[in-house]
Amino acid sequence: MTADNKTPLVLLLAALLAPLLAPSLARAQPQAPEKPLRYYAHPAAVDGQGVIAPWYRGQNGQLDLRVRVAAETVKRYPWAVPPKAVRPAPEYVYNGTWAIAADGTISVPALRDWDNGDLGQRAAYVLAGLVDYYRYSGDAAAVAHISVLADTLIEHFCTGPEHPWPGILVSCPTRGKPYGKCDPHGLIQLDIVAEVGLALARAWQLAGEPRWLEVLKGWGDLFAKHCNTSPLEPPWRRYANPADAGWSDVQTGGVVFILELLEELIRIGHAGEGGSLVKARDAGRAYLRDVLLPRWTVNDVWGRNYWDWEDPVQAENVTELAVRHLLERPEVFPLWRTDGRNVLSLFLNRTSVAPESRGDVYSGAWAYPESSGCCGRSLWYGPLELAPVYLEYGARAGSEWGRELGRRQAILATYDVHETGVVEDNIDGGQVVAGGWFKIAHPMALKHALAAIAWLPEVFGPARENHIVRSSSVVSRVEYGRGKVAYRTFDAPPEAADVLRLAFRPERVLGGKPLPLREDLREPGYVLKDLPGGDCLVTIRHDGERDVVVEGRDPQEEAGVEALSFSGEWREERGEVVERVARARGAAVSLAFTGNQVRLLGSVGPEGGTADVYLDGAKQLVPIDCWSPSARRRQVLFYRNGLAPGRHELRVEARGARNPVSRGDELRVSAVQWSAAEGSSGSGEGGGPRDAQRVICGYPGREDYRDSKGQSWRPATEVVVRLGTMKDSVTESWWTERRGAEFVRTPDPELYRHGMHARDFTAYFTVGPGTTYHVRLKLAETRSADVRLRLLTVVVNGEEVASRVDIAATAGGLNRAADLVFNGLEPAGGVIAVRFLGSEGGEAIVQAIEIGPGDGGEGARAVTVPAK
Repeated sequence: MTADNKTPLVLLLAALLAPLLAPSLARAQPQAPEKPLRYYAHPAAVDGQGVIAPWYRGQNGQLDLRVRVAAETVKRYPWAVPPKAVRPAPEYVYNGTWAIAADGTISVPALRDWDNGDLGQRAAYVLAGLVDYYRYSGDAAAVAHISVLADTLIEHFCTGPEHPWPGILVSCPTRGKPYGKCDPHGLIQLDIVAEVGLALARAWQLAGEPRWLEVLKGWGDLFAKHCNTSPLEPPWRRYANPADAGWSDVQTGGVVFILELLEELIRIGHAGEGGSLVKARDAGRAYLRDVLLPRWTVNDVWGRNYWDWEDPVQAENVTELAVRHLLERPEVFPLWRTDGRNVLSLFLNRTSVAPESRGDVYSGAWAYPESSGCCGRSLWYGPLELAPVYLEYGARAGSEWGRELGRRQAILATYDVHETGVVEDNIDGGQVVAGGWFKIAHPMALKHALAAIAWLPEVFGPARENHIVRSSSVVSRVEYGRGKVAYRTFDAPPEAADVLRLAFRPERVLGGKPLPLREDLREPGYVLKDLPGGDCLVTIRHDGERDVVVEGRDPQEEAGVEALSFSGEWREERGEVVERVARARGAAVSLAFTGNQVRLLGSVGPEGGTADVYLDGAKQLVPIDCWSPSARRRQVLFYRNGLAPGRHELRVEARGARNPVSRGDELRVSAVQWSAAEGSSGSGEGGGPRDAQRVICGYPGREDYRDSKGQSWRPATEVVVRLGTMKDSVTESWWTERRGAEFVRTPDPELYRHGMHARDFTAYFTVGPGTTYHVRLKLAETRSADVRLRLLTVVVNGEEVASRVDIAATAGGLNRAADLVFNGLEPAGGVIAVRFLGSEGGEAIVQAIEIGPGDGGEGARAVTVPAK
């Protein structure tokens, strides 16, 4: 979104104050002791290497805390009811703007038509985040919120049968009644329709509502019908109603959203008449593979997705989905390793151009805005969205580089939250965007924090707890019991695999029948990885079997209703599960326990009511709501982890009330679980690649260049260059066209034919500790300007190592190669930062850079020009 539509006054003040708040370019240097360094909502913490470390020290970990606070904020949102709203639903269903007080009280401002344009993105994040949250937590409130949102979208926010795109979602309803029927002349942005469709498809696999599937089939058929299959042309335009949009109808990287929806519909069995969806999918694949990826350095190729402006620049949401699409289909995109890495990391260079944002490396972690045009010092939700993609890349490609960049970004980005649900997205503290837009503050964070845990569970997963952290399919039902996790997946295709982080080592795993413990998963079975403190990572392959049970000796304890203390009016029901049921206000259940975590289990259903929760006498912000469109037994009604070890008391008191769509006010309780087991995941201190990293500056190739020694050189993308808001770093600071004639004295002239140029830019290399490094700069002067306008000064980790170098004189003339080498360099904050400065108003240049462990040998003797 543009700054114009994100609390303009706050953004203006942030921009005016930014220069006063700017930290040093040498990010590893701490601020003065009287002013401790702060990121977002909390004082900074660093590890022994000066790299960002969690501010939160609870046993469950900082990422899990972020998940819980996000989910609880969604669950406790106020409702809108008739006559204000066309049907009862939480306010966020209709209104994306919000406010939250310091004590966590949520209020909802009046909504203008235009402000409702984020409906599609908001709905997609809520649906996708809650589907994953149910798998992870077993909290059935996720199913309830999904159902209300999905039903409202289908019944009130779609076009009528007379529309050229009948039944399609009005994805950006900038016209109509914000709490009622959408006007089809609001923006129908097709990539956002597909983004919602993909999330709705996964929600259907969880909840099983037939109406949702029929609507999704209709959307897929419309995309197939309106697909342009002409080679090299965009298969779809940007809008179903381009006449109602105020800007270009061009569709570029947003095609991946449509591709993802078509892939999912085909996977679940809807290929369309005559395979029409398959043909449309193949056209989209060809456009991505043959048109977009060869133009990967073009700015708008990975843009044009935000709803409230033309967005002709690379943005974080298209970058995320495009890279994930490549990673998950290596058989279709054979260059996925280099394409995925290049597109993902190019965003670091692209977003660093805005001086008011100052995207950069902070305590070793990258932080950056959503694009080169928005949103001031809100450097938080871009990294939060892309951190899981770095982690997925690290896992799939076996890349320590990807793993470490993702780990650091995820930690820094989750400095944003308070227990109350207040979010500070200004990296210097305070709010820029999160105080006004709910979808960014919590639904977006819920989805991406869960994804980060999924791809790095050994670091980010809660210690001494049980969670399904990742699954090849949607988990449609799960029960977390003592020493037993039982779940069902929507399907179980060949090579389907799930990853669980458990507080116990499994003794038996069933997938219809007992599955064997194996060393690898070339066949159905499971593999184990022991973690510190008694935890275990379990990866299970269960081809063709949807029901899975994992059993073992769990340190968790559980008390059934016979061991709980009840007061007030309760009745007992015995069936598959023994439960006690209350309807009267004030009926209470309690348990004193010794531990660091607690969960209340019970049933949800159409007659579920609400209840208040007290922990150690303090009323919790989030209540319990037992309503769900269908009955589910032994679900998590409330949980709290990260408690100080010791004695605690949980008390739940029925309100004798219901939400606006429930038919009753029942509170059904079956058990309480708790655990005193202690452990720690840590935070991955000491990570980072220790091998050589080699980059060619300005290099637009999709595949790495191999030099005469067989060494691989990738495009230089992790570079900060302040050019100005909306400037394009590639066109203005890269020499993408090959330069120079012959470069003598080098077996690898191609390393000198590209380059970067600007008055001031910094290349960052994320590295591991425990060694010293060398830097080798490959230089060739191809400019014939006055010598004083082409002098180069080099600063490494804040220390000047070369001053006013005449590159041509050093190399023996123009178009000649010379290498400068600097040895014995220590990482600072987990990075080697090489800053290039021009002199007397001229531009600095560099062609290629090598960072490697140990001594780099000798380089050329630099010829310098003294200042006048």
